[in-house]
Amino acid sequence: MNEHSGFEVAPPLHCADCPVRRLALFQPLNPEEVSIAEAFRTEFRRLKPGSAIFRQGEDIKEVYTLHEGWAYLYQNLVDGGRQILRLLLPGDFFGFQADIGDGVRIHSAQALTAAALCVFPSANILTMVRNHVDLGIRLIWMTAHDEAVAYEQVVSLGRRTARERVAYLLLDLFHRLRLRQRNPEGIQAVDLPLTQELIADVCGLTQIHVNRTLKSLRNDKLLELKGGRLYVPDVDLLACEAKHSYNIFTKRPML
Repeated sequence: MNEHSGFEVAPPLHCADCPVRRLALFQPLNPEEVSIAEAFRTEFRRLKPGSAIFRQGEDIKEVYTLHEGWAYLYQNLVDGGRQILRLLLPGDFFGFQADIGDGVRIHSAQALTAAALCVFPSANILTMVRNHVDLGIRLIWMTAHDEAVAYEQVVSLGRRTARERVAYLLLDLFHRLRLRQRNPEGIQAVDLPLTQELIADVCGLTQIHVNRTLKSLRNDKLLELKGGRLYVPDVDLLACEAKHSYNIFTKRPML
């Protein structure tokens, strides 16, 4: 165990047997290609809740796939606050930047719950992309998708009301979690280990405002968040409240 950073190196799983492979970077590769790509992974790392994965301003040395648990990306503000940029779920690939070869981190990453990571040195990812066209195409797709999600976050912060921001965030997470289930149809409740503080830091609101908004959404029977569980009785009504097309959430997991 590394006491300073709160992680330990654990025996890795084989990528071909990975339960989140269908959501991750290696999803389109055949078994032979996966075994080649697996050779570029150097570590399988387990983290305690609250452990720093990397910090804003550090050199970019690694990229990751989240294998278990929850994590998030955030930026610190000069007044001591923070803006959460993205909530990470199993299968998410993160830590990749345009200046990955010689740049520094533009944001931080932290484990929200106990988590596990597949770790790839930055140089290994660059070598894989150069030598494997399919993997490079997948990486381009995931990067473009992350960009689209970031644009949607800008829309939420700039144009949605507080109630709409919270509804959109919880709708997004509901579908991302539901689509990770083998039989997603008919699911109305998912585990959601978020505090009101975290929701506030995603939505750019105060905790008091989030508390009032959640009560309002619950009173209108649009959702209920209690005891680490999110219940959504009618997805279409919540999508309408969030001012977002329901169809975008039904095509594939929101990585």
